[in-house]
Amino acid sequence: MGVKLTSFSILVLVTQLFFPHSSSANNLDSPTYMVVSFDGMRHDFTKNYIDEGVLPNFKKVQNNGLVAEDIRTIYPSLTAASHAAISTGAKPGMTGMISNHLHMPNMDLADTKSAFFSPLDATPIWAEAREQGKTTATVLFPGSNPTEGNKATYAVYFGTTWAENALDKLNFKLPTEWTELPESFSPVKEATIALKLKETVDQKVYILASDSTDNKKTDYDTFYFYTKKNGLLNDMISENDWGSISFPINTNHFAGFSFKLRGVDPTLKDVSLYRTAVTSAVLHGPEQFQKNIASKFGFLPVEYDDKALEKGWITRQEYEDIHERFAKWTTDASLYIKERYKPDILFFYYPEIDHEEHKYLLVDPRQPGYTKKKSEKLMEYITWSYQLADRTIGTVLETMTDNDRLLIVSDHGMEPVHTMISPNYELEQAGLLLLDKDGNVDSKKSKAFSVASGAIAHIYINLEDREQNGIVSEKEFPEVQKEIADIFTAFKATEPSFINRVKYLYHRQRENLHNEDERSLFQVLVGSKENPFEKIVVAGDQDQDQDMEILQHEQAGDVLLIAKQGYYIGQDDVGSAVKKAADRGSHGGDPKRMELRPILYVTGGTYSKVKITEKVSTLDITPTLYQLMDLKAPDFVDGKVIAEMIKGERN
Repeated sequence: MGVKLTSFSILVLVTQLFFPHSSSANNLDSPTYMVVSFDGMRHDFTKNYIDEGVLPNFKKVQNNGLVAEDIRTIYPSLTAASHAAISTGAKPGMTGMISNHLHMPNMDLADTKSAFFSPLDATPIWAEAREQGKTTATVLFPGSNPTEGNKATYAVYFGTTWAENALDKLNFKLPTEWTELPESFSPVKEATIALKLKETVDQKVYILASDSTDNKKTDYDTFYFYTKKNGLLNDMISENDWGSISFPINTNHFAGFSFKLRGVDPTLKDVSLYRTAVTSAVLHGPEQFQKNIASKFGFLPVEYDDKALEKGWITRQEYEDIHERFAKWTTDASLYIKERYKPDILFFYYPEIDHEEHKYLLVDPRQPGYTKKKSEKLMEYITWSYQLADRTIGTVLETMTDNDRLLIVSDHGMEPVHTMISPNYELEQAGLLLLDKDGNVDSKKSKAFSVASGAIAHIYINLEDREQNGIVSEKEFPEVQKEIADIFTAFKATEPSFINRVKYLYHRQRENLHNEDERSLFQVLVGSKENPFEKIVVAGDQDQDQDMEILQHEQAGDVLLIAKQGYYIGQDDVGSAVKKAADRGSHGGDPKRMELRPILYVTGGTYSKVKITEKVSTLDITPTLYQLMDLKAPDFVDGKVIAEMIKGERN
């Protein structure tokens, strides 16, 4: 009997032939859920910028979707912990993301591991949904490193930094061993730089300079870049252009860097090459995925280059260019994956706002160097980062179909800080932390060490049979734990340079203070001997509040320090217990504070303009997605379903 093919069955057949890895559940009627995270995006800043007309694409989302009016992140309000909560619906005590820097059992006392390159203890939704038959994808989302398990069907993550950035002096000479040279009205010149790469062979880059103008002068103006003599041309630029070079670093992966020429003169006597760090991505997926991403997008560019900006190698505009190149790569790769591989759910991530707020959030008169004029100038940089996020959302909106849903989230906000505290300095002064002759922690003699991130610090006791070189016995442990808690309970921020700095700041700024309340605040601060810690929590304390459940995790410290607003905790020994803040913005503290509140905007499909007025948590995002996708949620999920999202989807 013959088979009659309808137009629909032909379409299904073609889809299966060309997209064999698309989930059977992902058909013409199933939505693609995109979860986009802008690290550090403050709820109040975003709202104000929308009202001021600074974020037109966020305004479109607000006018055609849901906005969470009262949303909180989890405790601690740190990037690794908060993103883990978004992707699992579980608290840090379950995910293991108790800080951005993790110290684990059987490590040396002073050793830590980045939480961003550590496995989650709870299964994220992209891995769970994959197990339940969905196609999932992640691009740079914290916690999605495919080398640590719990991977999505398709995954892109931060890879290795193979070489640091540099400003290389170029020495041009007549070329040798070339079979073909570009046309030039002056003799072609050649320069070479050698990239010393980590854990692999060095890579040479060859640069040919040509003179493209027939003006009877030596006037080199065009530059050709190769990774192999007589090989394929990698890039061709003029003096003011950005260039980039990609080269294979291992199977199906590319490393590379972006660059610009500096000091080009017509005779090539004083030319330098600024280049970013050499970086790459980790790629995971079926069959040709790695090759497709690597060949289409090349290397994963660096996120930023503070060192180059501080050294004057690049201008502020070029610094922003670097951010924008990274953001564009992320957007282009994410939307390509969405279009080519048709995932049911796609997570991707942008760090620019968080980075700019850490560097430039100068809004509190207590902060070092504060003036109203300087504050206004630095806030322009933060505004730029929000506008970059808005342009990104504009690109995403342009590609959305009726079957797409977009969730725009952030992990936390950001608050200004004026003072840094060094617990390790205090531990050293108390004789609990000892350094060797080279200034490194002597783990065979030290009893305690602090691991800090933002507003929190876990202090670990060098316990026998738990730490690699443990020296504190079980019997001695309670005494050492109490000693540490007592040290920081009695601690006062009275270091003379701190008080003098505040006095100076007060006298310099008092004319700019707008009201008596602000003047009184300065006067109180100048005369105070304040303990900078909001909480000092001892592991095992039966009176812990619910947020302190992180201390139940095996990676948690034996004493937890939580800084008050305005303070953050430094990791290294800074030569004093109290020092002016090196960063201007920080997070990690009480998520109830307005400055630390994140965002949640939802649009697409049948969603209409609705304000979610009930209290919402970042823990609620994943359980809502489980229900929307008709998936079974794991038992460890803490969050609740956001009713307005379900109702809006099914209207």
